[in-house]
Formats: sequence, structure tokens, C-alpha cells
Amino acid sequence: MMTNVEKKSLKQITKRRLASERECLFDLKNEMPLFFKAFEEACENYNKEIIYTPPEARCRGFEASLFNSKLIQGIQLFFPLDWKYGKYKRFILNAKGYLVLFKKLNNKGMPMNVRTKIVETINYQMMGSLFEQTGYTEDPILYFGYKKDRLGNIYQPQLVYIDENQVRWAIEEKDVVQNVSVALEKTSIDVAVPKLRILKKKAVNE
Repeated sequence: MMTNVEKKSLKQITKRRLASERECLFDLKNEMPLFFKAFEEACENYNKEIIYTPPEARCRGFEASLFNSKLIQGIQLFFPLDWKYGKYKRFILNAKGYLVLFKKLNNKGMPMNVRTKIVETINYQMMGSLFEQTGYTEDPILYFGYKKDRLGNIYQPQLVYIDENQVRWAIEEKDVVQNVSVALEKTSIDVAVPKLRILKKKAVNE
């Protein structure tokens, strides 16, 4: 837990650009479906590989580490030019002005990280480079995460925005599908309106 002095010190640092759910859905409308495809790809590859290691031979954190590697593999497949490793070998995707990290989530939707100073900085959206070199210090940080139940089932992939060490909003696959449907419906209406006006104009001239 952070002390009051540490929290006050963090608040004195300039914060990153705020991110709203609506803006994120719009900005990443093309990227988000690929996040969930990468997740599906990861699940398939994970299920194929996990069976080769019997439960009694799996060391602590083996399953989480293997799935995270499969998820990274999927992201690298769909975004071959947009990823890199930051400080402490942290895998980061740079997606149109957003920095996306990948992590298992707890029941509250928070990433299951070990409490460190840099993790607190991330969860408070404070400016600071996640890379060895400076850059991207103003871009908001998102987590693409998932949950795992007691039976080992991996489920509920979602894009999460955390600020002030609290989940501010989360986007699931159903939200992306709904957003695409609304966009298509709006496009259909916008295209239909001019055609009606043109037909009406021709009718008047005749």
C-alpha cells in the first residue's frame, strides 16, 4: 500500500492524457476486434501446448506465464510493427496514441501485478517513460486482460482503463460488436438520405 506522502508525491507529477470509453471505442474501432481475435488465437495455442506438461510438473505461475506468452504471440501476429518491450521486459503495444499492456485480471478487474513503484505510477496514469528511452509519456495506458476461474477456464477478455488505482471503465467484445453495428447502421442511413433527396429533386424538375 502507498503512504499518504507517496500519493501526494505522485499527484504532483503531471498526469497522462485522459481516456474516455467513447473516445477509445472510436479511436481503436479497427484495432479492438483484432485484440479479441488475438485472444482467441492465444486460447487455441494455449490449449494445444498445456497438455504436454502434466499438472504435477507445472511450477508456480506456469499456466499464467504460458498463456501470456501465447497472447503476446497473437498480438505480434496481428500487430507486427506496433509492439516493443519496455523496461523490465514489459510487453507494450502502441495503438494509435494508446499504450496497451497485457495482464491477467482479478475479480475486481484490476491487473494482478506485484506492487511496485512503476505499477503504482501506471495505475495512477502518471507521466513517465515505460521504455528505456524517453517517449510516449503522455499516451494513456490501457490493459487488455482476462480472468481465470478455479477450474482453469480463461474467460472474459476486456480492455480496461485504470486511473487513481481504480477501474474507470472496461470494454468487452460485445461492446465492440455493438459499436460496429451502430456505426454500420449510421453509415447506411447517411448514404440513403442523399439518394432520396436526389430523386425528389428530379421529380420536381420534371
